[in-house]
Amino acid sequence: MLTQSLLWSNIILCPVAGFFLLLRRSYGVSNFLFISSLFFIAGLSFVNLRTLQYPAQLFSWQGYGLFLEVITVLCCYFYTKTAFRDNSEIYKGFGFWVSLTVAISLVIFVIANPLTNLIFSPDFPDEHIIFLTNSGFFVYLLLMVFLVFGLVQLERTLAGLHQVQRWNIKLLVLGSGLLLASFALYFSHSLLYRSIDMNYLGVRSVAVFVAVLIFCYAHMFRDIKAKLSLSRGIAHRSFVLLLVGGYLILLGGLGEGLRYLNLSTAKPVFYVLILISFLALAVVFLSEKLRRRLIVTLHKNFYQSKYDYKEQWQNFASRVTAASTLTEIQTSILDLFCEPLACQGGAFYLYDFESSSYVHTVSFNFRRDWRPFSDADPLITNLKQKDWIINLKESHPELHGSLIESFDDVSPFLVVPLFFDEELAGFIVMGEQINITEKLSYEDYDLLRMLSNQAIATVQELRLSDQLSTARELAAIGKVSTFVLHDLKNQVSGLSLMLDNARDYIDDPDFQQDMLETVGSTVENMKGLISRLKNIREKPELVISSVPLDKIIEDALETAGSNIEVNGTPVQVAVDEEEIYKVILNLLVNAVEATEKDLAVLIKYGQQDDFACLEVSDSGCGMTEDFIDNKLFKPFETTKKHGFGIGLYQCKQIIESHGGKIEVASEYGVGTTFTLFLPLAVEPQ
Repeated sequence: MLTQSLLWSNIILCPVAGFFLLLRRSYGVSNFLFISSLFFIAGLSFVNLRTLQYPAQLFSWQGYGLFLEVITVLCCYFYTKTAFRDNSEIYKGFGFWVSLTVAISLVIFVIANPLTNLIFSPDFPDEHIIFLTNSGFFVYLLLMVFLVFGLVQLERTLAGLHQVQRWNIKLLVLGSGLLLASFALYFSHSLLYRSIDMNYLGVRSVAVFVAVLIFCYAHMFRDIKAKLSLSRGIAHRSFVLLLVGGYLILLGGLGEGLRYLNLSTAKPVFYVLILISFLALAVVFLSEKLRRRLIVTLHKNFYQSKYDYKEQWQNFASRVTAASTLTEIQTSILDLFCEPLACQGGAFYLYDFESSSYVHTVSFNFRRDWRPFSDADPLITNLKQKDWIINLKESHPELHGSLIESFDDVSPFLVVPLFFDEELAGFIVMGEQINITEKLSYEDYDLLRMLSNQAIATVQELRLSDQLSTARELAAIGKVSTFVLHDLKNQVSGLSLMLDNARDYIDDPDFQQDMLETVGSTVENMKGLISRLKNIREKPELVISSVPLDKIIEDALETAGSNIEVNGTPVQVAVDEEEIYKVILNLLVNAVEATEKDLAVLIKYGQQDDFACLEVSDSGCGMTEDFIDNKLFKPFETTKKHGFGIGLYQCKQIIESHGGKIEVASEYGVGTTFTLFLPLAVEPQ
């Protein structure tokens, strides 16, 4: 009766869990396989239930049961091959096609063979045991192979993930692993005794029930990178295998003790103990905190030094050289800092010369309300004076009033200064450790210092290279401007000559016609030259006054013309009218050029929080995320075929000199929206 109740729990829970996963829009290949296996398990449990209820109809029901067992195991196996990874290359592997061929052949073999060629059971109503023929033994042997390789595949997947990723998915791995282990335990009787004992269906049902609950919970609450000594990796793995081996020997001794006592329920009790023990063992070794404690214990007792600096240097070199942009390099460096100490996240700050402050550049698993650290911040002062790694878990009264005090919500752990040429070029804030009881030693601080020296040298080299490239571009544009000015001088000379001749020939109709053509041509040439030679000023001198924002927009519209729709609420801004007019005009011209003729450019304006807000939206080609992050607002970077890439750079300088900001939202192939935030005018008291 208990076994039948447990089977009913599987029949009800598995479809409910499957529909729950479908409602969460989990439509990937791996999730589809897992959801399919849940429905197959529900069907298999129903068939097993009917077999127990009507033992005389064994061969009527078990034909469906064997087919469902095969399909369920295959779904679980291919789930382990596709879960938690990029599957774009999996279909190119030889092993995948071999396993798929074997799986299809197995299904065809089970369907094509009569059930009596696979199983027999002369006393099933009394014993509930199904015996296997040679063909049946071959079927269950292949199923066991698929289950074992599936469990191995889960272990390989888990070992290949970053520790933060591993923490996020370990419950999914535990749930799916328990599911495979339950079937392996149920089928193990077939290898030992060439039979299937259906008395163990209750144990399998309990394991399935727990596995499904764990899997659903994970989807709901987890967010789905010396002297003679042994290698640290080999020692760690060997020690783990030693513990597991001793654990299994203990279980074997316990099983032998139960057999010696000749208890009638020894086997079911033993299998339940194995199931619980394996589950407990998996929980222990999937715990990142316990893993860190094990590594620290090994380092303390087996090595003269805690870190292998050759390994650390090779890891640093391979990570940095694999990155292609400054942002990717900083992200890799941040990961290298957090990984040895098992910190949960971190943030990278670098000195910005324009704002004279330390600004956030990259981060992971950290806060998002970024504010720059000023030069006068107590943290910056302390880092410059002492050049120490600051452990924020200790008392630091000298940091009172620092911006770092507002980081309490993410529990910052360490602040590592980054010095370049004896100047504080930046610093790294590291989040709380996974194992908060782990104590740092001088070796940890030495490693961080070594990494900081290499990291800032690499970052500063790239930053200086970018600055040198910009300086060269500025020098190049200066040379170009010399030729442009020479061309302008020629245009002025032509006009002067025409003016001299006009005194004598102004009444001649032919001269009048030539004069008009010359003036028109000269104007067009000068407009083209001037549009390509705009003055780039780092910090424009502003004449601030209270101006209606809609007035500036109307002035810009008169110049830009074209198909533009305006919608907004009047608002007064404290700006230099001429400079903001240039910014709005530049955005409108860009938007009009990007938008097709039959579509309109949209303008919205009004007040948002403590700023006046202006949006300019087009339906043009848009920009890629990489272009926005690394090239937009930089001089000489443009998407236009004949553009200099100066306009938006100048716009950003003007807006920031007003104390405002400019933001962009763009989708490649859809369009772009630029948003300006301008200071509001102070209302008279």
